[in-house]
Amino acid sequence: MTRRCRSGSSWEIPAFAAVLLAGSIWTGPTNANQVETVPNPHGDPTLCSACHTSATAARGDLRFAGNTSQLCRSCHDGHLAAGEPHPVDMAPSAQMVHRIPSVFPLENGTLSCLSCHEVTWHCKVGRPTASANRSFLRGDPVSHPLAFCFQCHKRQNYQPFNAHDQLEAGKIRTDTCAWCHIGIPDVKSRLAEGASYALRSESFGVCNNCHLVNKGHPTGDPHMYATPPTEMIWHMSAYEMQPQMRLPLKQLEQYVRAAKRKPRSIPLDEKGRITCYSCHNPHEKGLLPNWNLRSVGAEPKQATNHRLRAHGGIACRACHLK
Repeated sequence: MTRRCRSGSSWEIPAFAAVLLAGSIWTGPTNANQVETVPNPHGDPTLCSACHTSATAARGDLRFAGNTSQLCRSCHDGHLAAGEPHPVDMAPSAQMVHRIPSVFPLENGTLSCLSCHEVTWHCKVGRPTASANRSFLRGDPVSHPLAFCFQCHKRQNYQPFNAHDQLEAGKIRTDTCAWCHIGIPDVKSRLAEGASYALRSESFGVCNNCHLVNKGHPTGDPHMYATPPTEMIWHMSAYEMQPQMRLPLKQLEQYVRAAKRKPRSIPLDEKGRITCYSCHNPHEKGLLPNWNLRSVGAEPKQATNHRLRAHGGIACRACHLK
């Protein structure tokens, strides 16, 4: 998970995850049953052509006209290899420039992938591919990845932020609400069909700020952006009512079908599609009143059941009969 942190009054993404270069390169699933692997050129002297246009493998013959950021991202795009969240091709502030160690080079005054990662030493013939420094980090070895980031960033400016920490002494933390919502929703208001909750992004865009989840989560089937069929909509609505109504599910399905009642404890996105918050409740327990169906599955700041919107802890049955 990429964690965002708060620095002063502004929101920033620290360089924490810039140390996560994977040792293997792979492509994401091209379909539900296929994952294609490709060779990892790092440390393999037979794969110089992955980065160089000539057999001499010199600094001046790099692909993409020598643009190292484009070269690295041609693989590290989140599909062929792990993507990196730290920004590149940007000029650091004058204050930051003074903090950057001299062994962390800039390219024409801007940050590049090679500012933090030194990959050329791994290109030498005879250099073993196995190494404790799998991310090719510059500078002295560090015992913890965050220690590397704090060579440039001030440790005290970055405190972990949990967007699910929404209550403090029983009162709403409005700064947390603003992370996902444009305004501050009224938690005591009754649910209304088709009501807008003024999210900052559509569908799982809000969640994707912190949680990087592929569209096949959780079973490999395309849940994200999938539109439930009408029969499933009636089942979802009936299922959430059953604990209060105590009637057979088939009878409740007939009722919701006639009333055209859509599910409320299992919200769909603006276009009626499955999204992250359809299955997971992002709100802290106690934020929404118990009578609010959206309170189902809410957990404390530290969740133990993945914040699943489920009766009895089994989320799949909310949509699927088996």
